[in-house]
Amino acid sequence: MRLFYALLFPEHTLRELTSIQNAINPYLYKGNATRKENLHLTLAFLGEQDEKLLPLLSSILDALPGKEIEVTFNHLGVFPKKGGDIIYTGIAYHQRLFQVQKTLIALLQEYHVVFKDTRFKAHVTLFRRAQYEEIPSFTPCISRASSIALMQSHRVRGILTYSPIYSKILQ
Repeated sequence: MRLFYALLFPEHTLRELTSIQNAINPYLYKGNATRKENLHLTLAFLGEQDEKLLPLLSSILDALPGKEIEVTFNHLGVFPKKGGDIIYTGIAYHQRLFQVQKTLIALLQEYHVVFKDTRFKAHVTLFRRAQYEEIPSFTPCISRASSIALMQSHRVRGILTYSPIYSKILQ
């Protein structure tokens, strides 16, 4: 199973992110927009994991703080990629968000979960394989994350789908 932990957002935030995509779209020669249902902030990408680890991975999620996390989407950025870039909206530094992510990584390491620990860059991917001349600016917006989830990345009828396996509501 291809797994990751993600911060998920309420419907009104997903609509706001979709409107940002709509504002960027006229500037693209080509690019694949992230489907609204798949918009999220990855806290840790686990890659391929054995299904037997699901109870452990769920318990790690339970061990994370459950306080609400407010994020500010404050800029657009690009990860250069051969064949087309990734366009994302970046998140302003927020101590609670970075502490939750740091705690998650520490727990994964403590329980010897094998994954690639990369430098955390808080963002939501808006487009993949994008080609453009310029990226417009946008007005920053604030949201509260609704939950943290253990997610599965898989294809459903040929469509890339991110499905929550286990989640924790943030209050």
